[in-house]
Amino acid sequence: MSTGRHLALVPRDGLACRDGRGWAPVGAGRAHALDWPWPSTILGALRTAWGRGVEAREGRRFGPQDWLDRTREVRLGRLLVLKSRSGEVGWQSVWPRPLDATAFEGATEIVRLDPVPPALPTLGRDEDPARGALWRPAMDDLRKPATLPAWWPDEAFCAWLQGAAVSTRELTLGAPERRVQIHVGIRAETLTAEEGRLFSEDVLETVDRSGRWAIGAELEAPDPPPCGVATLGADKRLAAIEPLGEQLFAPPEDLLAAFRPGSRGLRLLVVTPACFAGGWLVDGFRAEDAVYRGSLPGVDGEVVLRAAFVGRPLAVSGWDLVTGRPKRTDRMVPPGSVFFVERADGRPFDAEDARKLWLSAIGGRTEEGFGRIVPGIWHPSRPDPC
Repeated sequence: MSTGRHLALVPRDGLACRDGRGWAPVGAGRAHALDWPWPSTILGALRTAWGRGVEAREGRRFGPQDWLDRTREVRLGRLLVLKSRSGEVGWQSVWPRPLDATAFEGATEIVRLDPVPPALPTLGRDEDPARGALWRPAMDDLRKPATLPAWWPDEAFCAWLQGAAVSTRELTLGAPERRVQIHVGIRAETLTAEEGRLFSEDVLETVDRSGRWAIGAELEAPDPPPCGVATLGADKRLAAIEPLGEQLFAPPEDLLAAFRPGSRGLRLLVVTPACFAGGWLVDGFRAEDAVYRGSLPGVDGEVVLRAAFVGRPLAVSGWDLVTGRPKRTDRMVPPGSVFFVERADGRPFDAEDARKLWLSAIGGRTEEGFGRIVPGIWHPSRPDPC
């Protein structure tokens, strides 16, 4: 029988989680690091930690089939990025930058990109009336956009979801610093460097003067829970496993209060990579009468997809340590992407809808932590056509 637990993975010596680019020749002997570990990498670390504990209690080592059979019930649920500021006790949630937010050079106000119905048709190689009818952001400011931080603190992110104004002065969180670590192979016979085995890799430093970064995970696993340390990512870097309060995974009360009067529209923001069979299109939605219609987990009635602000796809893969083979590569929707929906019958979304959607899962590979979303307020605008 499996039990749900809330844990924090606290890296002690940075993170080295490589992307799918090769080492040579185009890589020039260098591995490039991800901005944050894939959910599947986090699940693999926790499965390994749980399995090693069972091995120690039973006094034997698992074979490949044992690992497949015994860890089958170890699943990953909701995930969080955490940071503890220097001098403070406890963790705060950190969130990816929403793709419906922008700013302009020389200004501190963050501008909200609200979609509106298209005024002109689009041309494409394949004709899809539903896709052509998707709403698009309306921008009439000719200033040069500024670069926003990749990670937002919890207060600014929740204010954004509520529809409140956010300033760039509130986005002082920063990001884990990168450093290049060089490796060299050593000949056992002569104890000298082997020229053909000189390579380097990016390492994310998770501890700096501003605080430390960690991973919050909701894990479903048989008793007893994993304890002690886990090896996370490349180089088997150590991460402490600590208990974590469940309240960090609960929807913010301020956001629920903002939904109580009702919101005619809904913004769904992706916070972990999402795997959809249709590429960018959310699973369960289909084209009908020149619009995309579908359903959402826990939400009554049919909804209509009005707009989709989706970033460049991520190529998510990995290495299966049990079979000794690479995992399949999936193209996924990146965190920060935003989907705008309305109910087909026009009813507003309320606080109960927001509660059910908070960190809920959509798409495929959800048992690995992919496809987590959070809801936000959206008030659709339909300007008169020119």
